[in-house]
Amino acid sequence: MRKYLIILFFGIFIIPQITSAQNRFQMGLIGGLNFSTLEGNTITDYYGINAGLLGNIKLTKNKQIGIELLYSQNGEYLLPFYPRVSYGTIRLNHIEIPVHIDWLLKKEKTDNNYTGQLQLGLAYTKLLNHYVENDMGTNITDQVLYTDTDAMVVQGGLTYLFTDQVGVNLRATHSLNKVLFWSLSARIVYLL
Repeated sequence: MRKYLIILFFGIFIIPQITSAQNRFQMGLIGGLNFSTLEGNTITDYYGINAGLLGNIKLTKNKQIGIELLYSQNGEYLLPFYPRVSYGTIRLNHIEIPVHIDWLLKKEKTDNNYTGQLQLGLAYTKLLNHYVENDMGTNITDQVLYTDTDAMVVQGGLTYLFTDQVGVNLRATHSLNKVLFWSLSARIVYLL
C-alpha cells in the first residue's frame, strides 16, 4: 500500500513539475568569434573564440533570464600595463559568465514560439592566461602585466532564430573600465 501511495504522489505532484520545468528551462550550445580593437586601429584587428553552454529560464510569456558559461578569447575586458611596442599576436584567454534578461520577440501575439531575443546583462570574466608577440614575432608575454585578472562587463545583444533550435547571436561587450574599447561577438546558437 505504501509503495502505491509513493507512486501516486510521484505521479500527481512530481511528474507535472518536471514537465512544467522542461517547458520553462532551455539549454543550448553557442559558438563563434569575438572581435576586439585591443591596441589596434579597427574592431577586427584581434579576434578569438567565444564558445560554451547556455541556459534560459522563462520568467513570463515575454521575458526570460539567461546564463552562459563561455571560453572567451581576445575580449578587451581588463586594463593591462602595455609597454610601448608594436603588437603582432595577442591572445587573451578568459572564462566568461554572462547573466542577462531577454525580451522575447514573437511573430504574432498568439504565437508560443519566439523568433528572437533582445538581451541586456552583466558578465563576470576571469583571465586564465595571455600570450603576446610584438610585430617582429618576439614573445613579450612577460612584459604585458595584468594586476587584476577579474572584471565585470556590461553586454547587450540580439538573437535571431532561423528555426526553433538554430539562430545567430550578435553581442556588444564593454568593460566597466571606461578606458577600454568595445568587443563584439558573432555566434551561432543551437538550442537543445
